[in-house]
Amino acid sequence: MKLASLHTGQDLILNNVPYRLIRMLEDGQCQLERKSDLALSSYSKQELLGFLSTGQLVLCGQQSLIATTENDLRFDCDLSAYPEAIQQQVFYRFNYVKKADELYGENVTCQGLSRVIKSVAQECNDPHPPSPLTVYRWWKRWIKADRSITVLIKNKRGPKNKRRIIRELAQEAQQLIEEIYLKREGGSIQDVYDALDRKIRALNSSRNTPIPTPSRATVYRYIATYDQHLVMAARKGKQAADRHYRATGKGPEPEYILERAEVDHTPLDLLIIDDVTGLTIGRPTVTFIIDRYSRLPLGFEVGFEPPSELAVMRALRRAILPKTYVAQEYSEVENEWLAYGIPSNLVCDNGLEFHSHQLRRMCAELNIELTFCPKKQPHYKGAIERFLGTFNRQVSHKVEGTTFSNIEQRGDYDADKSACLTLAEFKKLLHVWLIDVYIQTPHKSLGITPALAWKDGLKMIEPVLPESKEKLDLILSIQKSRQLNHEGVQLKGLMYNSSELATLRKLGIAKVNIRINSEDLGEIWVFDEHQGDYLRVPCTYAEYASKLTLAQHLLIRQHNNQTNAERVDIDLYQRGKDKLRQLIEEVSNSKKLSKRKKAARYKTEGLNLAAFSSNTLPEKVSEQSDKDYRTDDIPDFDVDSKETDHV
Repeated sequence: MKLASLHTGQDLILNNVPYRLIRMLEDGQCQLERKSDLALSSYSKQELLGFLSTGQLVLCGQQSLIATTENDLRFDCDLSAYPEAIQQQVFYRFNYVKKADELYGENVTCQGLSRVIKSVAQECNDPHPPSPLTVYRWWKRWIKADRSITVLIKNKRGPKNKRRIIRELAQEAQQLIEEIYLKREGGSIQDVYDALDRKIRALNSSRNTPIPTPSRATVYRYIATYDQHLVMAARKGKQAADRHYRATGKGPEPEYILERAEVDHTPLDLLIIDDVTGLTIGRPTVTFIIDRYSRLPLGFEVGFEPPSELAVMRALRRAILPKTYVAQEYSEVENEWLAYGIPSNLVCDNGLEFHSHQLRRMCAELNIELTFCPKKQPHYKGAIERFLGTFNRQVSHKVEGTTFSNIEQRGDYDADKSACLTLAEFKKLLHVWLIDVYIQTPHKSLGITPALAWKDGLKMIEPVLPESKEKLDLILSIQKSRQLNHEGVQLKGLMYNSSELATLRKLGIAKVNIRINSEDLGEIWVFDEHQGDYLRVPCTYAEYASKLTLAQHLLIRQHNNQTNAERVDIDLYQRGKDKLRQLIEEVSNSKKLSKRKKAARYKTEGLNLAAFSSNTLPEKVSEQSDKDYRTDDIPDFDVDSKETDHV
């Protein structure tokens, strides 16, 4: 630290403006001269001292620099920042300098320092005291630096000069570094050195005075002086460099619960087995929604569906509704999962499922604002990213059958043979960890548990809920437009009709908007333009469609395609439903993991496949495929299929 006083000629900075104290009057008035334009200002000595106490005034020595807002935030390091050996060396020199200042003040000379050196050497038992000239140089540096003790350090810290290769090689070295090292292909520094060595040999063949070859360490040090951000940007891309060298802050800070929710998918680092065959199915995908304010998970969906709007819909439904099912289905859970309510803002990435028209429409009807993070910038929703990592580490990685997060962690561990959990068992484990462990553990950012943070948030606001579960199911459904005729409304070969639809036809309505619950095709909703509300319309094949999912129906339809899609043989479809059970059982025992995983996607609790008899399909089945649905995610059952649009 530099020491200074108010005296004529003193440099100082007042409110970030450099001045010089040019005159001090007997009455205490001080005249300051502004360095930029030599304008004069007058302040009393007490006023300047007051400015010093409030931080407006900075006293500077002879080597002062113009202060800026950025410089005000940085301070020179003090003696404690240096190793103990250097500190002892400074104290050794300071003893001589201090003694000289006490005896002679500003009149220190080399001739008079012999007395000082002899006195200090006796006090400190110094067998090899410094020479008078050396002490004089120490004293001059100390005085020039306004008595700052750090100037007595032999090699003071500071920015290191850029190591340079000799002038004749600088251009060639930079060219080789750009051509070899600063490339996405990622050449090594050794490659640069070898190329430089060959270049020097070629140059020396035509020179009288050969150019000396720098050492390998010199080349390494030279490349190390390059800006590391630019190096990573050249080798790994600008986005990777920006992400690695970014300066992160606290991020968004919601003021209340449900103000900001974040959603994302991740494949679990865990293999799941089939509960019937015992064979490994594969890694399920989990979709989580987390409240940013309390870090409390609001809802989730886990299954073998790939990341899709369907998974987001399921997770959103579970997030909004109260979690009363936990006490009924999972008696092992001791605590309550209090999360419920409609979030105000849902933050997601740029996956196609988040940009779908259906999800945008659902969020608009629920008054949820969708916010998309910049591309390839996952830290904009850091809470959910961090949670998913914690979830995999604390749950997936501690269960037999884990695949770990990378191959180095896995080693020679055989995850396929070690897998032992079914999907139902994993869901139970997930609920226990989530409710009894995670939300009951103090969060580092909060200082309290997510459960307590949520309870505190409930004291500020009351979560918004839909008017009924049925209305929420209506909103979280797929919207389509269909023609209305005497048979009602057709959906993928299923007919829906009622007396209300007949009334709409009499009013001249030929086309209607419908809503489809992809989890249950037993009934659909039809919008009545005249009344401005939705009608419940049951399926005319109620026994077949009840609790049947859309994905299961499309799979059955693939194997029971008919020439005339508008006329359906109900017996044929019921036999197809039984055929679905047979196909799933066959593919579940397949040797290919991908087929077993696809088969597991069609196993849901809503369809009791075992309740049907083992009838076979008719021998003659039309090869015509339905062009109104997609079959890309249906297991390969050795039948012809065609890539088409999804519902």
